[in-house]
Amino acid sequence: MFDVGLEENLWNEPSLPLLLDRIHHRLDDERLKRSEFRSWLTEDAKAEFINGSIVMHSPAADDHNEATGQLYRVTSLYADFHKIGKVRVEKALIGMTRNDYEPDIAFWRKEVADRFEAGMNVYPIPDLVVEVLSPGKENIKRDTETKFHDYAAHQVKEYWIIDPKKKTVEQYLLSADNPYTYELYKKAILTDNIESKVMEGFAIPVKAIFEADANSAAIQMLLGKVH
Repeated sequence: MFDVGLEENLWNEPSLPLLLDRIHHRLDDERLKRSEFRSWLTEDAKAEFINGSIVMHSPAADDHNEATGQLYRVTSLYADFHKIGKVRVEKALIGMTRNDYEPDIAFWRKEVADRFEAGMNVYPIPDLVVEVLSPGKENIKRDTETKFHDYAAHQVKEYWIIDPKKKTVEQYLLSADNPYTYELYKKAILTDNIESKVMEGFAIPVKAIFEADANSAAIQMLLGKVH
């Protein structure tokens, strides 16, 4: 999130050139560390580079894997059938200006996805990102604060935060008044439907994220639309 007030305060600081020089040196060191991170990162490692630190992730709990898998299945089918773009799950490294993230699910519209290459391992900014919360204060803070602000600053148009414990989906869209921040568009519960604004026409019951039978029914509905 861009803080205009902070920018003004820094502009009025007499020592701003010295501060910027120190920041540039620190960022140079951070870029080197990020390059090293990318050099050893493999398909087997679940890791992200966040604000100069390498964050290693433990294996996810089953409810996290269930929600991620169910939603990936239905979104990827929809995107493929309607030829609107591509969906990736978990191991797609997203290169932001400063940080590298591996979202649980990400979607790119067709104009961007058509430029994907077979050997690429760092992806451009997605149109939709989904993060499924994992237990732990630091894990939750990363998804609801650090990534929340970074995704908005980089113009990820839509952001879903899924809570597998409460079985809810928080759907955020970029603010019309400040396009570098998110506003809560909908907090959907188990009995609601959820409709994406960037995956045109994609709407499913929230149950399809958490329950296998509802997920199968949603897939059958998609297949029915195709035929």
